[in-house]
Amino acid sequence: MSVQRVAYLVLRCADLERSRRFYEGLGLRLSPEQHGSGAKHYSCDVGGMILELYPLSDRPTSGLRLGLVVSDLARVLESLRASGAVVGAVRAVGSEGSSPVTVIDPDGHWIALEQER
Repeated sequence: MSVQRVAYLVLRCADLERSRRFYEGLGLRLSPEQHGSGAKHYSCDVGGMILELYPLSDRPTSGLRLGLVVSDLARVLESLRASGAVVGAVRAVGSEGSSPVTVIDPDGHWIALEQER
């Protein structure tokens, strides 16, 4: 038996709306959700994996690094800047338009962005 795929990833966010804007700047289409009387949160499908943004509560997420393949890296970085994200936290090998690029989300999670080949 082996792992076939990642089903979902939950990120706990100190400021849910700020994080929503950041991830929408990456090109994700987040939808508001609430399961029963649970916390209001945002969710989207990323290549068959569900990404959910939840309020921080008492269970912080720490040490997470998420890798995403994007179709237009330069455009994603431009969109992040336009949404007010701090893209000054970009670390790259080579120029900004090359891969990989790491940005830091509003809660300190490292997001590695790679240009689709």
